[in-house]
Amino acid sequence: MAIAQPLAWFLGFDSLMEFIAFVIAAAVAYQALKGYRLSKERTLLYLHFSFVLIGAGLLVDGLSSIVVLLSQFHRGFVVLYALGYTINFIAQLIAYGLLVFAYLQQTRNISAQFAATAVVSALFFERNAFAELILIFLLVYITAHTAMNYSVSKATNSMLVFGAFASLTIAHFFFLMFILVPIFFPLAHIAQLLGFLLLLGMLLRVNQPS
Repeated sequence: MAIAQPLAWFLGFDSLMEFIAFVIAAAVAYQALKGYRLSKERTLLYLHFSFVLIGAGLLVDGLSSIVVLLSQFHRGFVVLYALGYTINFIAQLIAYGLLVFAYLQQTRNISAQFAATAVVSALFFERNAFAELILIFLLVYITAHTAMNYSVSKATNSMLVFGAFASLTIAHFFFLMFILVPIFFPLAHIAQLLGFLLLLGMLLRVNQPS
């Protein structure tokens, strides 16, 4: 997506949704760490670090958009939008890469592990289709594994995890489609928030005193 001439409503809505997502991501990270301390389940530790990165990326991206908005799109500040997106993208890439790595450790798929790690070196400086496709690829892999886990366990927590990553996959598909059709933009944010909330709900269930 070109960053020239972004509409004020677009940046305002984008920032608001990213700040809300940041708060939820921070809650997910906290609950994941709490769950790890209770259970010593390494997947929860990966989830914690992943959502620390996701939350940080969302916060930086949201703040950069606000600065651009408050500057009334001054030429000297518009570049911050691209910078914020770049940081957010790299944070998400590493975060979802960590989760892929966690699942790959369980399956011991070394060749796929190498392929997933290789994409971390990519850098993107504005919202574009290729960047979203990489995130979708990682999320589809995670979603497939969570679907298999749910098909075996039939547990509520497994269902929530599957639903969360399915929602995040849909969210990034909508972000991809937004490049062509603007109406997908708010739908993408809603799907992303739903995914975060489902993960938070799962962690709250896990951390409930027995």
